[in-house]
Amino acid sequence: MKKVLRVVLVDDEEYCRQDLAELLRKTRQVEVVGEAANAREAVQLINQKNPDLVFLDLNLSDIHGFKILSGLEKIPTVIAVTAFSQHAAEGFSINLADYILKPVEEKRLQIALLRARDHILLRSLREHPILQLEVQGTTTQLSISDIYWVKASENYVEIFSAQGNGLLRSTFLSFKNNLPPGFTLEISRSVIVARHQVRDWERDSKGHLHINLKCGIAHKVSKRMQKDVLHQLELLK
Repeated sequence: MKKVLRVVLVDDEEYCRQDLAELLRKTRQVEVVGEAANAREAVQLINQKNPDLVFLDLNLSDIHGFKILSGLEKIPTVIAVTAFSQHAAEGFSINLADYILKPVEEKRLQIALLRARDHILLRSLREHPILQLEVQGTTTQLSISDIYWVKASENYVEIFSAQGNGLLRSTFLSFKNNLPPGFTLEISRSVIVARHQVRDWERDSKGHLHINLKCGIAHKVSKRMQKDVLHQLELLK
């Protein structure tokens, strides 16, 4: 069962907050713990409630929405809400989980919530290294967020990461089952890749799907998994 996210809504238009709150209630994925109509209320409320996620209107009457973040004791995961698409690039430059355009559509909101969960997961994983593996003869503690991809190797898994390549004594199935849900894409019977490491994807001249990772490695997706992988990749756009 998915964790219910504690959410704060920041928008100077009450009807926008009400409409968004109603859409969020339908998802059954969140609990709206507070609403704010201006920057001052927003800073006080977010610092008090420490929510998992904030829906932040970028066009508040008293201040640009992004400026609120500088007044927070701890910056939560944020989904920017705007009527103007030109704010998108600015939003991602400060590492927001996502942005959505007004009026908010239910399907688009579902995608934004999925991305927010990924963002929250990765932030948590960066703070909590949980693996110990052998890298070039030395035991190294590895944060899951540093993983690029993983390959089955008999009674071990070979992990390729920002800290190097290493082995962990585990079956491939056991390793996969102990990763957070949604963290990886399984692209064949013996390879999984970290979703946050996917740069893009393409088909070759024969129609085979290939995934390109940010680390520069490309992987071919097995034929039987292409449909499911493509569905998951569309959610990353």
